[in-house]
Amino acid sequence: MNYIDTSVIVPALAERHACHSVCASLLQKNAVTSTHALAEAFAVLTGIFKYPNYLVATALSNLAKTIAVEEITRDDYLRVLSEARYRAIIGGLIYDALHAETARRLQAEKIFTYTVSNFEHVAPDLVILEP
Repeated sequence: MNYIDTSVIVPALAERHACHSVCASLLQKNAVTSTHALAEAFAVLTGIFKYPNYLVATALSNLAKTIAVEEITRDDYLRVLSEARYRAIIGGLIYDALHAETARRLQAEKIFTYTVSNFEHVAPDLVILEP
């Protein structure tokens, strides 16, 4: 199974994005993302891309019917927070660390993201790929 980061979900849903086709092709049955990624995608698609909120909500709901969507658990949060000091996680890296921890728990084979360097920092043990 492949973990799909927010940075891939956004272009997959934004047809006018230059990377739309390649990202949309990653949203298959063997893909998984997190509930948090859906919220992040909603924020970007409605805030930056200015798509109407009802269209984005519908698109994300439809996406959740196509790929697996898993929660980031309390234990995931606590593990990432407890390891932050030793893994040099600061600022917004916490979000990528949470995605990575979820992917790790789910035993995802690969993480697809456009923030490769962030994920390599927080999850050097995982396979991180740009679409």
